[in-house]
Amino acid sequence: MEQDWALHGPQGFPQARTYSKPNRSASILPEAIGICAIVIICLVWEMIYPSPSIVLLFGLVGMSYVNYLIGGRDVLYPAFTYTSIWALVAAAYNFCPIEIDRIGWKTVFIFLAGAASFSIGSLLGNRPFFRTKHLDSREMDATDNRDNPQARNVLLVCAILVTLLFIINIIRIAGGISGITPMFLLKLNLPGSPLEDADFFTSIIIGSGGLLPVLTLWVLLIEEERRWKIVLCTICVCLFPLFVTQRGLVMVAFCGCITLFLLKRKDRSFVKTVKPLSFAAALIVVAMALLSITKPWAQGPNGYNATEGAWMYIAGPLATFDYAVYHPSTFEDQPAAVFAQVLTPLSELKLVHYRTLMEVDGQKTDRFVFVPFPGNVYTAYKPYYQDFGAIGCFVAFIFFGFIEGHLFYAAVRRNRFAIFFFAYLGSALMFTTFDDNYHSFSRHLNILVFTVGYFWIMKRIRIRL
Repeated sequence: MEQDWALHGPQGFPQARTYSKPNRSASILPEAIGICAIVIICLVWEMIYPSPSIVLLFGLVGMSYVNYLIGGRDVLYPAFTYTSIWALVAAAYNFCPIEIDRIGWKTVFIFLAGAASFSIGSLLGNRPFFRTKHLDSREMDATDNRDNPQARNVLLVCAILVTLLFIINIIRIAGGISGITPMFLLKLNLPGSPLEDADFFTSIIIGSGGLLPVLTLWVLLIEEERRWKIVLCTICVCLFPLFVTQRGLVMVAFCGCITLFLLKRKDRSFVKTVKPLSFAAALIVVAMALLSITKPWAQGPNGYNATEGAWMYIAGPLATFDYAVYHPSTFEDQPAAVFAQVLTPLSELKLVHYRTLMEVDGQKTDRFVFVPFPGNVYTAYKPYYQDFGAIGCFVAFIFFGFIEGHLFYAAVRRNRFAIFFFAYLGSALMFTTFDDNYHSFSRHLNILVFTVGYFWIMKRIRIRL
């Protein structure tokens, strides 16, 4: 049964009238050929280099195909996105051209069981609940008719002002426009950066100001019809990582925009989206490679080049998490990680006793291990595994899958709040192999405040000119 795409919301977002089901009339020949090719390559590789990692790749590919069918052949179905990205990273790990430690069976089990948990959660969440079950198209159209462009204009002006303040502060730190050289930008992103001695206002503008243009860009992509506004906001978004390496901001913005781009397509089957998705994947790999150059381990005569840095970022987290699994004593004295952003302010108020990672290790980032290159990125499983063990990982990812599944269900039915939150969680979903953004409670709170402020307050205020 094909999806029934009919109505269109703001900026062409389609609405699905019926529940997503596989399109059984579509040819499975390309899928069958692709799966057979992967199986043959994996079998040959297993014969040459037998290891548990090939089982991980087989399992993830199989789950990806099952999720693709369950999700109605929609590449945005969260369980398919999750398992397919993990499969790609597992393939990169198996065929990694640089030396890398091999993962063990226990790690493979955790990865496969975690993927299955997320898939189950997505399946449970991809359905109507509460009032959304009775929300019809007429009510949605009435909501769309209450659009207020003044709110978007205010957001755009604020984003431009924040960007101008950011540029002014960078110029001030550089001692003038002539001081903004490649060496200055490199120094700005290394330990001992001039930003470490910046005042509170400058630190906020440079460190967190870039999030406002990103959120504004998503709002414009959802609701705005004038492209020049979208282009202007995009320029603001690009200026922040141009001067300061903000890897997290780049990933959040990129994944959110890709999500919104795909949501506007009626046909999101793999065959129809493989070219733009491949291009997007290539862009993000290049971005990761370029961002790796600014890292301390890339400097000096014996440092790693951009290509090696990209492989370390993509395949390295699997090996580093494996190290954490098989060397628990290395991390047994670390403070609880999942609720660190909640426990830290409570500790400052003397309500609980909690020592931060900075107090324990003298740094904000996790500990480096050698696999054999230095790595301190441990996939999204590390915090939950460290605090609650393997069972905690599975429970957490069932919950995350449930949230993503329900946001997907509401987003394809043109619910603007779901569209916005689904775009926001795009980076958390697409980079689980790299890091965990699901427990970033402070950022979630900022997004919640922004959403309430814009959708529930600003859009209800109209100024007659």
